[in-house]
Amino acid sequence: MSCKKYQLGEVAQLGREIYLKNIKPAMKEEDVGLFVAIDVINGDYEMDHDVSAALIRLRKRRPDSHYTAQRVGYRTPFSFVPRKPNDA
Repeated sequence: MSCKKYQLGEVAQLGREIYLKNIKPAMKEEDVGLFVAIDVINGDYEMDHDVSAALIRLRKRRPDSHYTAQRVGYRTPFSFVPRKPNDA
């Protein structure tokens, strides 16, 4: 199966739109913190506490697609906070 090739920014934007329109409204309070792997071609998705597990399951079903991930209840799936080195 062949699909359209998207640029990285396009994949992220499509995934965010699919999440906000189709997935987020169905989420429950107990889903906060879960990762949602999203197929941006058809809107299919998988959820898990581990983003890799969700992506692997989705890729098994949709091997030729484009994927992105969101985290329920967060604006971004990950955050990177600089930390000071230990003084010890």
